[in-house]
Formats: sequence, C-alpha cells, structure tokens
Amino acid sequence: GLEEPVDFVSDEALSMGERLARLPQVLSTLFTLLRSFKKLKSEVPAWLKRFEMNYAAIEREGMAELPLSGLMATLETLDERLLNDWHTPIINDFYVMMSVGKLRRRLAKADIADVDDLMNRLLAGEEEIESTQPVRQLMAIAAIIRKSETLKAILNGCAPEDAVEALSTHSSELREHFKRYLERYGDRCMGELKLETITLREDTRFIGQVLSSYVPREDLVPETLSQREQAMRKEAEGQMSAAMGAWARRKAMAALNQARHAVKQRESMRLARTRMFGLYRAAYQAIGMRLAKAGALKGPRDVFYLSVEEIAAYYEGRSVGAALGPLATTRRDEFLAYEDVEVPNRITARAPVYLNMPVVEVDLEPGDKEARVLYGIGCYPGVVEAECKVIRSPQDELDLNGRLLTALRTDPGWAPLFPTCSGILIERGSTLSHSAVVARELGIPAVVGVKNLLSIVTDGERVRLDGERGTATRVSLDEKPE
Repeated sequence: GLEEPVDFVSDEALSMGERLARLPQVLSTLFTLLRSFKKLKSEVPAWLKRFEMNYAAIEREGMAELPLSGLMATLETLDERLLNDWHTPIINDFYVMMSVGKLRRRLAKADIADVDDLMNRLLAGEEEIESTQPVRQLMAIAAIIRKSETLKAILNGCAPEDAVEALSTHSSELREHFKRYLERYGDRCMGELKLETITLREDTRFIGQVLSSYVPREDLVPETLSQREQAMRKEAEGQMSAAMGAWARRKAMAALNQARHAVKQRESMRLARTRMFGLYRAAYQAIGMRLAKAGALKGPRDVFYLSVEEIAAYYEGRSVGAALGPLATTRRDEFLAYEDVEVPNRITARAPVYLNMPVVEVDLEPGDKEARVLYGIGCYPGVVEAECKVIRSPQDELDLNGRLLTALRTDPGWAPLFPTCSGILIERGSTLSHSAVVARELGIPAVVGVKNLLSIVTDGERVRLDGERGTATRVSLDEKPE
C-alpha cells in the first residue's frame, strides 16, 4: 500500500564484471529460496504442530501467581521456544507474494478484461481459512441462541459486556462454545498486535455486540456463507477456463492452487502469532501486577508504558534510574495526547528527530474535502450504496446493520463485524491485507487503500461503493462531474 518509494535506498550501477562476480551469490540465494518454498508443504504443518506443543507448555493461567523472577524466566522461554522459531512464517510470506504474482502473470496473458477483479474472485471461497473461523463460530453460536426464545430474551435483556456470562450461566452448551472460542480466539481482537490492548479474555463486550447483530439475521449461518462462496469461486474458475487454452489453463490452475494454499497457510500462522502475543501480553500484565504491588508502578497497566529493555534492566539492577512510576506516568500523559492527532501516511524527519519533527497532521490538497469520487483498490466486486459507519476503536458503537464499515485499517480481529455490513471501505491496505482477504472469503464488496479517507468522509455520509472499480462515490454531495 505504499505510494512513495523509499528514498534512502539508492540503486547501484554495476559493471558487467561486478555483475558476474555477484552471480554465484545471487544463484545461491535463489536456490536456497526455491528449496525453502518446496519444503513448505511439509514445513508448515510441522511448524504448526511444534507451535501448538510449545504453546500448550506455557501455563498462562498460572502466570498471575508467579514471582517476578518466574515471569522473567517465562519471557525467556517464550523467546526461545516461540519468538525465535519464526523462519517458516517469513518464508511463507515471501511465497504468498510470489505465488500471487505468478497467478497474475498467467491471467494477464489471457484475454481477460479485468485481471484484478478475476484474481479477487478466484482467491475467494476457502472455507477453512483461519481468518474467517471466528465469524463462522460466532454464527454457529448465534444459531443456537436464535432457536430459543429464552436465550434471545437473555441476550436482549443484558448489556453486551454481560452477555457471555449470562448466556453461559443458562446454557451448558453455550458455556462450552464460549470456552472453546476464548481459548483459541480470545486474543484475536481489534488491535491484537498491541500488548496494551484489552482482549476478549478480559472483556467480552465485543462478542455480545456481535451476537446481538447476528441473531436477528436468519441468513447469517455458516452453511449459507459456504454455498455463496463456492458459487462465486466456481463462476470465477469458469471465466478463467473459458479465456484460456488447455495448456495455459493447467498452468493457471496450478498457480491458483499455489496462491490459495499459500494464503491459507499464512492466515493459520498469523493466528499463531496472535496467540503468541497473547502469552507475552499475559506475562507483562502479571509483571505489571507485581511491580504495582511492590509500589514501583502506580497501577498494573502502567507496565505498558515501559520498554522491554527497561523492565529487564530494572529486574537485573542495571537501570539508569530506579523510579519507574514517574517515567510511566509521563509517557502515559504523552500518549494520551496522541489520541487527538490524525497523522499522515508518511512522516518525514531529519536528525535530531525530536527537534525537527513536529507532529504534522493530515494535510489535504485544496478540493480534496469536496471530492465526489474517491479512488482505492477494489478487492471484491459488487456495487452497494449505504451510509458510512466510521469505526476507529473497539470503544466506538459497532452496530453496522447494513452500513459501510469505514475505518483507517483493520486486522483479523475485525472479521466478526464484516457479515453485518453491506460493504467495506478502508483507508490503508492492499489486495493481500486482512481486510481484502476476509472480504473475499465472505463475499463482501470492498475497497481499500483510499488515501485520506477518514479525513474526507464523515460518519453517516451516504456513499456508493464499487468493489470492482475501486471507487467510492459520495452521493450525499451535490452532483459534480467525476
């Protein structure tokens, strides 16, 4: 999604002799990479199995009772067994980019009017992809509630933050569903890769809000979702086949299967990353509790305003200063001020950075605010006209009810919101971002990469989104030429 080149990296003009001298290194690197790609079929399942084993060996529930020394030892164990074993996911990320690029080249050689649109539809419909599993499981839970007038009354009669407990108390079946969901997806939430994020394990409000929007919708069931996905996928494959000869078709299908498999593997390993972050988060929360109890911090959550190095130095007795509390308080106040600042996509600074980098808020070009058509990257076809629902954080009102989900960016934790929106409009991202992947799997029109979107559109504004063309037309404005 980058719009500008990295200007601090310059190309080298090599002579023929210099190129030949580097050729053995280039060939060696290429051979190593291709060999790694070939091994992914067996490496990824082995890595996931190893992750599950090492993950299960960590006593998450017992962390709160460990002394500070035990918690620091836990962090070392996490580094050694999980964090440092990240070679396979990185190689697979390269494979995703290369396999999708290979598919694009195959399609570009055929007589296809819109390669990007066909690519988006071809890559959709993978039922087992991990990013959509939370959606499917919440749909299954909603289906159970939908069948019982008592359960519906309980859901409707309590606050979202109390829904999971209230439903679990009444139904042992739901209690088991929620237990399994929170164990696997309790760390999959909005802002999941920030350690300071309050997850579903601590606050189930998000689950209650999602279920309240799912239950009235009888069409939101996993079976219907799967049928729609498969129909769209089959239609796209038919269009591809019709545009190609037999040989080209076989090559394209091989590239398509590689791309689908690579994306599926990526999503599985990214869930593992989310769960690993959850263990680190639990460890640092427990450290915060210990430091607060000892009087070193004002409150447990102040630990998130310290760096990893500062915590280690404090424990080992090599800190520059021992007063962690005032340091964390100062940073908390500084970070609170950032919430009122809307920063641009790109920040340019020169050394000394803090003397030469005042916070520059989004600077719109003259006329941008009144632009009638906004342009981005179409990620799934379909035209829908609805009001925008701007969501910036989990604390916002999350009831979409057919509106356009409009946000700066999304991560996998947003996925349960997608089924109740009519379209997805995102400021950041690319065709392989999570917004795009999940939108394709759920068959929801989506446009990402819309520059300065949240500085232009407003909550409640009516927009016509075209997921094939990658446009968002602001129909609430007076008609103007595009």
